[in-house]
Amino acid sequence: MVLPPELPPLLLSLPPLLLLSLPWVPTEARTATVGVLAPREVSGLLGDTVELSCKLPPLEHEVHVTQVTWTRQDAAGNELNVAVFHPIQGASFPEPGRLEFVGARPGLELRDGSLALRGLRAQDEANYTCRFATFPEGSRSARTWLRVLAQPENKAEAEEVPLSPLSPEPVPVARCVSSEGRPPAQVSWSHLDGKTNESQVPGHQPGTYTVTSFLIATPSSQTDGKPVTCRVEHESFKEPILLPVTLNVPYPPEVSISGFDDNWYLGRREVALSCDVRSKPEPTDYDWSTTNGTLPPSAVAQGSQLLIQTVDESINTTFICQVTNALGTGQAELPILVREEPPNQAPQQGLSTLGIAFLIVGGLVFLALLAFLIRFWLSRRSRRDQHRSSANGHVSYTVVADIIASSSEDPPKENTK
Repeated sequence: MVLPPELPPLLLSLPPLLLLSLPWVPTEARTATVGVLAPREVSGLLGDTVELSCKLPPLEHEVHVTQVTWTRQDAAGNELNVAVFHPIQGASFPEPGRLEFVGARPGLELRDGSLALRGLRAQDEANYTCRFATFPEGSRSARTWLRVLAQPENKAEAEEVPLSPLSPEPVPVARCVSSEGRPPAQVSWSHLDGKTNESQVPGHQPGTYTVTSFLIATPSSQTDGKPVTCRVEHESFKEPILLPVTLNVPYPPEVSISGFDDNWYLGRREVALSCDVRSKPEPTDYDWSTTNGTLPPSAVAQGSQLLIQTVDESINTTFICQVTNALGTGQAELPILVREEPPNQAPQQGLSTLGIAFLIVGGLVFLALLAFLIRFWLSRRSRRDQHRSSANGHVSYTVVADIIASSSEDPPKENTK
């Protein structure tokens, strides 16, 4: 709306909200969104204060602003008056106390129509239109979408699974709750193998929502103790909230049998089988049996152990260990194949090709070493004999020389006396 060029003094004294209801001539042909500075969207948290900015930049020629009006569009599309500012009369609000013009002051040039809204409520979320009524240019307006957000509170924890007999069907094992959020938060889990069950209900504050997500998984030893993460995303968060949870899941017994080394032969004594169990809670009962029903006479069950005093033909069967806890039962089977005699008493078979090759190589190495030792011994003996021969020749030569020397001397003279 725009005020006429000559406003009667009586009308100037009327409250601004009443001026809106007067039959002014609409100036739709002169209405435009260009020139009014206002954001397309503004968001604020529930209960906080938000500012709807609306400013008119300086114009090239002289233009008088006669009024600033704020309206909002309800769910049905109707325009509702929110606030009015008149250069002489000042501000007027249908709901005083929550609204305030930030920059407009009576008696000053009206260029800033920004509006502050306190104590933000969910029902305040709407399209708001700021309109400058000018003379003689007409009206200029801009629209802003106000979003009202509520930051949710979040928590995640392991779900307590009751200790009662369970079927193999999946059950809730963890819960993640995002409370009092607006809009509703987005909740997801890092455990890709599990399924989820999500629900959404209104929060305690009007316009808010509480989202609850359950992680569904089949109870097992692989699930128990596994770390998972609840991821909460919301427009009011700079980054997602990550909530770690360690699963605490009871499960029926998971059974396996150990102790058989595939070397049980007739007559072997004091062997045993062990019933290995993973169970939460602890097992309450162990039951040993065979596919034939009862245990062989030489087998004695002692809890998780099955002691066999002597291996005989009756041990050549399939043993079954069944374990029970508070949630159910689990069992394992192990077939036993009894040999007639120990492996070291079995008939000897011919040497393999590899064994023969090792024997040949070993024999050749032995012969080469023996030949070397014999040659070395002969060589040393030969040198020793040569040394002895040389020494004996020298002695003989000396003896011969002495004989020759003694024979050449004159014979002794006889005593003539």
